[in-house]
Amino acid sequence: MKNFIKNTTLTILATFTVFILGACKDNRSCEFNVATKLLACPEKTYTTIDIGGKTWMAENLAVYVPDQSTCYDNNHENCETSGRLYTWQAASNSICPIGWELPTREDFKAAFGSVPAPELKKANVFNMQFAGFKYYDGNFADKGSSASFWTKEPYDDSRAYMVRATETAISYEHYNKNIFASVRCIKQ
Repeated sequence: MKNFIKNTTLTILATFTVFILGACKDNRSCEFNVATKLLACPEKTYTTIDIGGKTWMAENLAVYVPDQSTCYDNNHENCETSGRLYTWQAASNSICPIGWELPTREDFKAAFGSVPAPELKKANVFNMQFAGFKYYDGNFADKGSSASFWTKEPYDDSRAYMVRATETAISYEHYNKNIFASVRCIKQ
């Protein structure tokens, strides 16, 4: 009788666990609608654009990652309008939706091509959002005057490549991995 109760209890517990875990949705599970060019994710629905031979998010990512993401000036309204800022570790650890990935420098170069920096702010070109960034010392900088995007490429143990854009120039440089910057994802 004890074995029967024990086995029944274990079976019920296992069934309950599978049900509960199955009911939890991966926050990276998103639905991409090719016709409308919308990527519907749990946190929001993103517009997308085809550029440089790839499908890109046309907005900065807004997924919350504890201790590795923030809103500019710690103000949630900035996350609503410009997305979240992430450390490179958060950006490179499968933060993009399933089936999407962090771009490389070459992906950005192909997307930007020879388009002048000011044109990239237009929604039908790239919809560049000048969300600024956060230094590893906690200070925020450049909201409204620059956009910084992590690539998936590390430079060394403490630095990774970032794409930085202003109204007049685009640069591809390496920065401290603890800086918080924007993320755009591309469809795999």
